[in-house]
Amino acid sequence: MKQKHFYIYNKVKSMASMVMLFIYWGILGTALQCLTSCDAENSISKDYLCQFTFFCQNHSGNTLEIALKGLGSYTFVSVLYDKGWYIKSSPNDKRNYTEKIKITTAIEIQELKKTCLGANNGIIIGHTNFGGIVAYDRQCPNCIKNYGGTNYPLEWNTKDYSKVVCKKCHRTYELENGIVENKQEGDVKLMKYPISYYNAVDKGMVISAKNRL
Repeated sequence: MKQKHFYIYNKVKSMASMVMLFIYWGILGTALQCLTSCDAENSISKDYLCQFTFFCQNHSGNTLEIALKGLGSYTFVSVLYDKGWYIKSSPNDKRNYTEKIKITTAIEIQELKKTCLGANNGIIIGHTNFGGIVAYDRQCPNCIKNYGGTNYPLEWNTKDYSKVVCKKCHRTYELENGIVENKQEGDVKLMKYPISYYNAVDKGMVISAKNRL
C-alpha cells in the first residue's frame, strides 16, 4: 500500500513539475515577444511623416513590386505631379533607369493626394537578404542631424548596389540593416518606416508604408 501511495505521489509531483515548466516557458515566450515588439517599435522613425499606398494590380510588372520580391533588390520611390500624377521608381538593377508610372484611377489619385514620403519626397523600398522587406527614408539622416534642412538625397553606390551613398558627407549606408559602413561615434542609422505587402480584397496586391495611423 505504501508503495502505491509513493507511486501516486511521484506521479502527481512529476505532473506538477511539467505544468510549472509549461507555465515558465509560456511566460518567457511572452516576455521575449514583448521585447522583440518593443525593439521593432523603437527602430521606426517618426521624425517625418511617411504615408504611401500603391495598388500593384493596376501596373503590371512595376519596379516597386519587383523590388519587394527579389532578395537584395531595392528602388527609390518618389511622387511627381506634372499635368497628372506619377510615381517614379529607380531600381538598383544597374540600368540607371527611372520608371514613371502614370496614376489614373480615382482611388489611386485619392491616395496619392494624401501621400507623404518622409523628409523630402523620397523613400527606399526593397527586400533584404535576411530581414524581409524594408522601407527607409532616402535622405541622409546624419546630414539632417549635423547641418539641418532635408535636402541630402542618397544615391546608389555604383560599386555595390546593395548600398547607398551621400554625396554631401560621403557616408555609405548598408541597405541590409540601415547602418553606416565604417561607422564612427555619433553616426545614426537610416530612418526606417513600417512597410507591408499584402493581398487586399477587390484591390489585389498592395504596398503600404506608413509610420502613423
